[in-house]
Amino acid sequence: MNHVTILFQIMKTGKSGSERENEVRRIQVTGRGSYVVSLPKGWVKQARLKRGGRVEFVEQPGVGLLVVPITESKVEGDQPRCEILISPDATADSVARKIISLYVVGFFTIVLTSDSENLSASVRDVIRYVARRKLVGVELVNESSKSATLQVLLDLPQLLVPDVLRRMSSIMTSMLQDAIHSLTIPDPELANQVLKIDDEMDRFSLYIIRQLKWAVQHPLLLGRIGLTAPVECLGYRIITKGVERSADHAARVAKNSMLIGHRMSSTVLKDINTLSGMASRMMQTAIDSLFVGDYELAESVLLDREKISSLEAKLVDHLLKEKMPASELSALRLISESLRRIGEYATDISEVVLNLTVKKSIEAPSAGPRHTRRQLSA
Repeated sequence: MNHVTILFQIMKTGKSGSERENEVRRIQVTGRGSYVVSLPKGWVKQARLKRGGRVEFVEQPGVGLLVVPITESKVEGDQPRCEILISPDATADSVARKIISLYVVGFFTIVLTSDSENLSASVRDVIRYVARRKLVGVELVNESSKSATLQVLLDLPQLLVPDVLRRMSSIMTSMLQDAIHSLTIPDPELANQVLKIDDEMDRFSLYIIRQLKWAVQHPLLLGRIGLTAPVECLGYRIITKGVERSADHAARVAKNSMLIGHRMSSTVLKDINTLSGMASRMMQTAIDSLFVGDYELAESVLLDREKISSLEAKLVDHLLKEKMPASELSALRLISESLRRIGEYATDISEVVLNLTVKKSIEAPSAGPRHTRRQLSA
C-alpha cells in the first residue's frame, strides 16, 4: 500500500463533548488507484457503526467533504415520535404552543394524553384547530376523550422551501392589495377575507421553519428541500420571517380599515396608495433578487429606504389636517406605520440577499444585461 503526501483532516469530539480536536489522517492508495483514509475509532463508536456499516459522503462548498453515518433508522425513514401529558390546568393556548413547537422541531407523531381526567373541550377544540388551520401536512388520526394523536403525513420533497416562499410572497402581495382596496372603497367584507388568509401564511411559515431545522440537523436533506448550501438555511429563515411579518402588517391594515367610518380626502387616498405601492414594489423586488441571485437588484431596495420613510411622513402630515374622530385618525396612523414596516422588512430581506450573493457578484460578474424591476415584473 503506497502513501501519498496529501493529509486528510477529521474533526473529533473531545472529552467534554463540546471541545473539538483536530486529527490528521494520511490518505493511502490501494489497488489500482482507490484512495483510502481510516476513520477515528471514537467517532465510529459515537456514530454506532460496525464493520460493514455504511457512510455517505456529501460534497460541501469549496473542497469540504461531509461524512454522514447511515443508520438503520435513516434507511427506514427517521420519523421521531413523542408523547406528552396534558395537566388539568393546562390552557388551550399553552397546548397550542406546545404542539406547534413539537411540529417545528421535527416530530412526525405527537400523542397528547390527559394525565388524570378527560381532555377539556377547549383543549380538544384547539388541537383540531391547530391541526387543520396552523400546520401543513398534519392530520388528527386518532381522538378519544383522554387522548389525541397528530400525524405529519407530508414527505419532504413534496413542497420545496423556495416554492413555498414564492407562494408566501404572492399571498402577502395579494393581502396588501386587498387590504388597501377594502380601505379605499370601503369594503369590510373584503377586509375580513384578508384576516382569514393570515392563517395560511402562518402555516407556510411554520412549515419552512420545520424544514430548515431538519436540514440543519440532517445536511443530506438540503437538496431535498430545494437548497444548495447550509448557509442558505439561516438566510431563508430570516427572509421567511420577514415575509410572514409583512403579511401580519397587511392584516393589520385590513383590520384598521374597518374602523374608518368617514370618507377620506383625495389627497390622503393618493398618499396611501403611493405608500402601499412603494412598499409592495420593495417587497417584490427583494424577493425577486433572492430567486435570480442579483446583488445589484437587492441593493436597489436599500436605496428606497429613505424614500418610503418620507412618503409616510408626508401622509401623516396630511392626516393631521383631516377633520375626523381621534379613533379614526389613530387607525389611519397605524395603517401608515404598517405600510412603512413592510418596506423595512423588504430592506431586511435585501440585506440577507446581499450576503448570499456578494461572493458570486465578485467572482463571476454577469456578462449580460442586468435584470431591471420592469423586466422582473413583466
